[in-house]
Amino acid sequence: MKKQDKNLFKIGEVAKILGVTRKAILVYENMGLLTPAVKDKESGFRYYTADNMTQICSIRSLQALGLSLKEVAEYYYDTENIDHHLQRLLEFRNALDRNIQMLQVRSAKQGDLTVRSTTLSRQICFCRRHLCADTAEAAVRLRDTYIAAARTEKMSLTGRMFTVRMNQDPDLLDLMCCIPMNDDFDGPERTEFAETPALCVYYRGPYEGTGAAVRALLEHTRERGVQMTGSFRSIYLEGPPNRGKNSADYITQVAVPVRNLPEI
Repeated sequence: MKKQDKNLFKIGEVAKILGVTRKAILVYENMGLLTPAVKDKESGFRYYTADNMTQICSIRSLQALGLSLKEVAEYYYDTENIDHHLQRLLEFRNALDRNIQMLQVRSAKQGDLTVRSTTLSRQICFCRRHLCADTAEAAVRLRDTYIAAARTEKMSLTGRMFTVRMNQDPDLLDLMCCIPMNDDFDGPERTEFAETPALCVYYRGPYEGTGAAVRALLEHTRERGVQMTGSFRSIYLEGPPNRGKNSADYITQVAVPVRNLPEI
């Protein structure tokens, strides 16, 4: 090819435009993920189209999610195991959602009662209900429930424990203590919580103050006519295990399921 087609790009141009190395592009080609539009037999130069460049961007995006190049190849060409690849990507999405949530957690400031939209994941839980005199007793009851759940050897290692307020009175601690379990857990304490849209506040401070977040959510739903579909949950994100007695830095996600997520 004596004169370069204006619609084609040399490998060096592609590397510069996309911020990738020449070596990476050649690796993609060797693995069958990329085929140059033209290979000049005389010079050995490779030429790429805009479609090739889009394909490289797609490969890089999948790599950024954590897929190996072997997995990228399977994603593109393995049509017999679609469910497996779908599950793998869902796992990456869930991990990304958790990272986003933790960034929101880290940004929580004392006194900030900003209401946010979220989705509460489906969970199987070991649950026990207790009417508690104060937060100190609630902490003891939650610990006891955790110990009982752990003894079943079916406890989930990834879910967050939480309590459900069994009424809307922010000052009454009629709580159901919930410990996430594996799906195969079965017993009288088993409760299944469906995935649901929700509104939440990331509350930073001692547990005694979580009622303020409940009040903020109640006011928000009433002002906007949002229909609540469940009870308030206090999901414990950061507390005594990693914050010790520094309760000012405890972070609790106070959430309430709703029918439809409003624009915040």
